[in-house]
Amino acid sequence: MEQILITQEIGSFRKPLYLSSKFHSIQGTEEFRQLAGKATLETLDLFRKAGLDNLGVGGEMFRWEMYEHPASRIDGIEFYGLVRSFDNRYYRKGSVVRDIRRKEPFHIDELRFLLDSAVERIKMPITGPYTMMDWSFNEHYSDRHSLAMAYAEIINQEIKEMYELWKRSGRKERFEVQIDEPATTTHPSEMDIVVDSINRCTEGLSGVEFSLHVCYSKDYRILYDRIPEMNIDGYNLEYANRDPLAPGSERLGYSDLKYFAQVNETVSKKRFVGIGVTDVHIDTVEPVDLIRKRIEYAISVVDDPRLVKVNPDCGLRTRSREVGFQKLKNMVDAVRALREEIL
Repeated sequence: MEQILITQEIGSFRKPLYLSSKFHSIQGTEEFRQLAGKATLETLDLFRKAGLDNLGVGGEMFRWEMYEHPASRIDGIEFYGLVRSFDNRYYRKGSVVRDIRRKEPFHIDELRFLLDSAVERIKMPITGPYTMMDWSFNEHYSDRHSLAMAYAEIINQEIKEMYELWKRSGRKERFEVQIDEPATTTHPSEMDIVVDSINRCTEGLSGVEFSLHVCYSKDYRILYDRIPEMNIDGYNLEYANRDPLAPGSERLGYSDLKYFAQVNETVSKKRFVGIGVTDVHIDTVEPVDLIRKRIEYAISVVDDPRLVKVNPDCGLRTRSREVGFQKLKNMVDAVRALREEIL
């Protein structure tokens, strides 16, 4: 029987101090590769102990930040200084000053390490073209659409090379790619740019499962409206952050799933939705019963547990490794109890 309610991480996880304290000073060296590999294996082991079905890439130990990591590997971008991200961390924001092209792969070494380590159920996160465009200064391209499409061309090239490596490894399961697009709904009038650039990313890659990760959107309905046009298989979304912690509430934070189900019903290729059930911005570890009620609500609305996956709202890098583990563990425990009932 097909597995239901697949539990998955989203991407990032808190790095061990032995890696985070030296990350920038040793990046690109053999010591970095050894420490990032060690941290990856330790995090994968933690994910297994939590019981996750999809282990992702082991918490993105080879990456410091989702924008600067790819931007630093693209020619045509100059960095002028640091900007602060939402969690009081800093990264270098780039300015596009000429035609952009990929100087070197973003994630091939990371994927090769995972394949060589025989890691099961990999999902490869990659920063999407709209977010790369929105978070860059543009001093060269004629408009935002042109820059987003230039980024999409580069990302398509990156995914194709990762997929070729995946196929050469002999893996039988479908290669999963999560396109991270936190900026997607910040400018509702630009959803045409989002659709065009995402579809360019996925072009020519029929053997890959694509998901779109979006978080902290004011209104997911503008995203759901474009389900028929976007060439992806599903969405991994933040929801717990907007939902009351009280187990007995009406699950108001998840109410726009009704609109997802309504639009999804109009397409022949049904999309899945990965629902965030644990808030990555609080240390409170949501109890199993609360997480279970959130999942039950999602199933009652979507009406097909095969179309529901379960995940944290975002990456858990903002929390300690101990809190992150317990959040994942409670998430898995809630899913296992529900599976027994449903199956």
